[in-house]
Amino acid sequence: MIFPKSLTKNSTIGIVSPAGRIDSETIHFAEKYLHSMGYNVSVGQNATNIFHQYAGNDEHRASDLQLMLNRTDIDAIFCARGGYGTVRIIDKIDFAHYRENPKWIIGFSDITVLHACLQNKIGVASIHGPMPKNFPDKSKDDDDMQSLFKILHGELPQYKFKPHQLNRNGEAEGMLIGGNLSLIYALRATHLDADPHGKILFIEDLSEYLYHLDRMMQNLKMSGFLSQLSGLVIGQFSDMKDNDVKYGQNAYEIIKEAVEEYDYPVIFGFPAGHGNINMPMVFGKRVKISASNCNGIVNF
Repeated sequence: MIFPKSLTKNSTIGIVSPAGRIDSETIHFAEKYLHSMGYNVSVGQNATNIFHQYAGNDEHRASDLQLMLNRTDIDAIFCARGGYGTVRIIDKIDFAHYRENPKWIIGFSDITVLHACLQNKIGVASIHGPMPKNFPDKSKDDDDMQSLFKILHGELPQYKFKPHQLNRNGEAEGMLIGGNLSLIYALRATHLDADPHGKILFIEDLSEYLYHLDRMMQNLKMSGFLSQLSGLVIGQFSDMKDNDVKYGQNAYEIIKEAVEEYDYPVIFGFPAGHGNINMPMVFGKRVKISASNCNGIVNF
């Protein structure tokens, strides 16, 4: 796995919108935010385009991402937001130049598609973390933002957090993969599907029906994906939905039942996903995890 070089205060950060549309005010805010931290900023030509729910049509979004990947003066790329649309352009992207000059790519949610491509096909690490859409609601003093820029500057974190009652205690080590569960599920049986053997899987999701969450977990179980992992880290499952006839389990209980027969450690409640706190993680990095009665630990 290739790890992009660390940033310096004079590094240039690109912003692109490979998925959902985003307003120009939020992009301008992100520019000012990054400028105030000492970075140069380059915004994709089509970053604030509008085409239905997307930030421009497929060609516009792919063109912006391709240009940022190819530019040797760009040191990191922030995806402006998630939403939906990255899967429509990922096969239009040529990563040949990027392999020669890899740079950090940051994002989450729909950007799980890009993470999957980088780890499962290109062999480059990337960062699951806050995006420009989140910047107006964030302070530079917030733990997740501080941790994000420390990672970009080469300082890897060790996260310790309170134990969850559903945790399965133990220790494990392996490459960290994953992201948004709905996107992981959507990529099953494609050329971007992950090899789960010996990996640590992270999952999170937003606004899914509980029965659909169970369907996704049953897919991972029936296919043998879950049985090959060395560990599982569960982040935030925010604003989950239920039918009039209640499902009868919450999101964490559904996941716990799906992995009941395996013996690897399972950590619930990792503070990442669509909540107010989204602690960044380096996908493609070999990590150590530990769950005990005292705490949960994810050590990069």
